[in-house]
Amino acid sequence: MKLSGLEMARARLAEVNRSIDPVLRGALNTTATRARAARYVTPMRGAIAPTVARRSMRIKRARGRLTNARIIPSSSGIPVTMYAGWGYKKISATRAQIWVRGPNGHKVAAGFVNPSSFSRMPWSTRIKVRGAPKGFLAPALGPSAAYWFKQLTDGKTVRWINGFLQQEFELRIRREIAKGVR
Repeated sequence: MKLSGLEMARARLAEVNRSIDPVLRGALNTTATRARAARYVTPMRGAIAPTVARRSMRIKRARGRLTNARIIPSSSGIPVTMYAGWGYKKISATRAQIWVRGPNGHKVAAGFVNPSSFSRMPWSTRIKVRGAPKGFLAPALGPSAAYWFKQLTDGKTVRWINGFLQQEFELRIRREIAKGVR
């Protein structure tokens, strides 16, 4: 993201004996929080519960000398049963391919369902459970938050974040100047 008018803002704040760093950090943190909510969690609402989406996308906030805030999506798969919409396509009597519904359509998940079974639960084809006995079935995982993050990040999202950051920065500068000289 690019913030314009930084030098001019620094000069305006210097007139009232205030520093630009807290203003910049506050604007960056607010922008990261709002961007996660508006551009990622809300579009994913139909596919994944908002609490799961927020937990899967951490925010690294600007603090101290660190003057950047980041949204860091998890690359760990989300269990298929946590998706609001999931189903399967029957391949044979004992195997079916799993799909999950996402913000941009359906995506095949890594696993299988036994359509002949009573429970029809999604099970993983990749078993990586430490200490589990041979033949142990683990729950199937769907696409990660990082996958959906990449799908939702486009030019429109970047422009929205830039615009919001610019507005928030200007608003915080005006508030700081309104406080007066120290």
